[in-house]
Amino acid sequence: MPEWRYTGAPVENEKAEASLKTIRSACFGCGAHSDDCSIARAAGDVAGMLEKEVSVRDQIRAQIAGALAGATFPIATPADLIAAFPNGADTTCQVGELRMTAGDAGTLLRPSDFPFRSAGDVADTIVDRAGL
Repeated sequence: MPEWRYTGAPVENEKAEASLKTIRSACFGCGAHSDDCSIARAAGDVAGMLEKEVSVRDQIRAQIAGALAGATFPIATPADLIAAFPNGADTTCQVGELRMTAGDAGTLLRPSDFPFRSAGDVADTIVDRAGL
């Protein structure tokens, strides 16, 4: 049974999952997904309790895909990809100590990766190249 890190109190998996779903439903979809956002921070805290069930790879992948949810595909160039992120190169994904900006992620891409056809393709390529 996971523990709430702020109190050490045990929390039922079902309760933690329900809380995480509620927190995620409050997201404004800005794409920042960093500790600067109280909603993202709360979601990260609760997701951290369930980390055995949700890998860091899956969390980062979901954040990247979520940040690109409003993008128009296909995306043909690195510059177009950076521009598609809500805060450009400064768009940040974070899980625990792992923090990655879109600018950092862009250094992992190759010209042959383009064009990208979907947000999922971008996310898969980045997490694969990052070795997550």
